[in-house]
Amino acid sequence: DDEDDDEDDDEDDDEDDDEDDDEDDDDGNQELVGYLEDPPSELERRLLTRHFFPSKVGGRPAWLVPEKLPDAATQLTCQRCKAPLRFLMQVYASQGTRKDSCFHRTLHVFVCTSCQPNEARVFRAQLPRHCDFYSSEEPDREAAQAADSAPEDKELEALCCSCCGLPCSEAPGLCKDCARRERNKDPPVCFVEMELSVDSADCPDDDEEQGDDAVPTRKSEGGDADAEPEDGDDADAYEAALKESADAIQDIEIDERSKKDKEAMAKLKEYQDMVKNDPQAALDKFGENFYEEWVEERSVKDNVFARFRKFVAENQGHVLRYELGGTPRWFCKHKRLQGAVPPCTRCGGPRVFELQVQPMIIALLKGSPLQDRLDFGTMCIYSCEESCDAKPDDSPYVEEFVYVQPEPVSEWIPK
Repeated sequence: DDEDDDEDDDEDDDEDDDEDDDEDDDDGNQELVGYLEDPPSELERRLLTRHFFPSKVGGRPAWLVPEKLPDAATQLTCQRCKAPLRFLMQVYASQGTRKDSCFHRTLHVFVCTSCQPNEARVFRAQLPRHCDFYSSEEPDREAAQAADSAPEDKELEALCCSCCGLPCSEAPGLCKDCARRERNKDPPVCFVEMELSVDSADCPDDDEEQGDDAVPTRKSEGGDADAEPEDGDDADAYEAALKESADAIQDIEIDERSKKDKEAMAKLKEYQDMVKNDPQAALDKFGENFYEEWVEERSVKDNVFARFRKFVAENQGHVLRYELGGTPRWFCKHKRLQGAVPPCTRCGGPRVFELQVQPMIIALLKGSPLQDRLDFGTMCIYSCEESCDAKPDDSPYVEEFVYVQPEPVSEWIPK
């Protein structure tokens, strides 16, 4: 048996080496991370508009194609509670080297801040280099900043709310939601606007982590093929599992617990409040070790979370992880996606993993009115493998698949 185990380990090492070689040879599988730049000046903000193809967080969406935007009533509302979605970020991810029609390509990410954990929806749009909306030449950033005033965008102004930037019939005025907030003297709902910059990821040695949950397989098109199914992991049971998780948390707060558990809950609350109020708290020693200490105190071993924490430590401050055709780095072993990812709704072809939004972004959005309504472990986004094109009469925006893995507080507390 020991010899068999050694052979298996050797095979695993060979597979890991092959994957590393593939990533080096194929830029599409390169693992990247995204960081938030400092809040822009008024001049720098001009470069976060659609004509400069930005990757950014917050502000108003820089819609890539200024026509046939997603429908506000049916597509930009939460599929669970029907509340309006909030624009979280957009990622410019050209695939022009393999397909001319994907020279310009953007993923727009929206979240429901009414649901806890958050629900999310993602829309992809793409254009060839030679198109009706943009010059085929690279935009002149210096000229834009040197101009006396910011250029107008009459196409989007005619389609979108002047405050949140979502499409509305009241454009160029305020949408109904923003108008209501203005009447109630509530602040605008936009998250703080910041540019996203991308760099190569520093990857820890994953072989150090062992156990059945340590290494998710790349053979599965969806989540982890080797992980045992659990309540809430498939699409049909997910909503019920969310309710059970919420009820479990309420029970913890109401029921009489031992002194040790009360202290643990106080420590958890202290940590969550600290992260929300101080972005650096998410990166300090206490923040990095908190959940690991939590599960160890209760004799719960979560190798998946340990791997996630190691990746965060190697790439401190990142809010986005990108690996087209790769595999998610799940937040923890609980409520990972199980089974196959739904096929593309436009062409019926398979979807592949493209990127994930990391929970560190919550702390770094300090100053946003709805920051305290962001709640998730990680958001994993899968896109059409062929990045299929829209037909002439269709909307250029196609919805892709996003799976939100929640934080597993209730699962880590003994019943």
